[in-house]
Amino acid sequence: MSEVDGREDEPRTDYHRDVYDEWGDPDPGELEAHSHGLDFGLLLLRLGSLPLVAHGLHGAADMPGLIRRVGDHPLGAQSPEFFAWILMLAQVALPVLLAVGLFTRPAAFFTAAMTAVLWLLTVPLSLGYSPLTPQGALTGEALLLHVGLSLPLVFTGAGRWSLDAMRTAGRP
Repeated sequence: MSEVDGREDEPRTDYHRDVYDEWGDPDPGELEAHSHGLDFGLLLLRLGSLPLVAHGLHGAADMPGLIRRVGDHPLGAQSPEFFAWILMLAQVALPVLLAVGLFTRPAAFFTAAMTAVLWLLTVPLSLGYSPLTPQGALTGEALLLHVGLSLPLVFTGAGRWSLDAMRTAGRP
């Protein structure tokens, strides 16, 4: 109960408290802490995961080749079919979840973990490892880029322009 007027306080449904939104924020004049620019930036960050889908679809198109490549690795040799299917499904489903903003934090965490493990298993553990390619680029930089795109979403969530925002009524 509120001490001022004796009525019960209603639970807050607006979890973006310090937001000034010229399109109808209930608290105009507050410091702008979560603007439309941030939501647009988070949307672009989420859409940056979509190229990973191409890897999954390529694996699906050549599943025997993917199973063979997974089976050639010592860790995948135990059950190459299982690991190949898990890898292909994760490379398709997780970026799609990120792009639409559904279960963003867990999807971003698993995307970052998956690509970090793929980088560790394919780059430093390969024979003749060099941190730089002959052209001077970082070895395995595409995988590291996906780690870098996914990790911020683990901490920030999807933003207001996502299915998570609709599903949770704006709660981060």
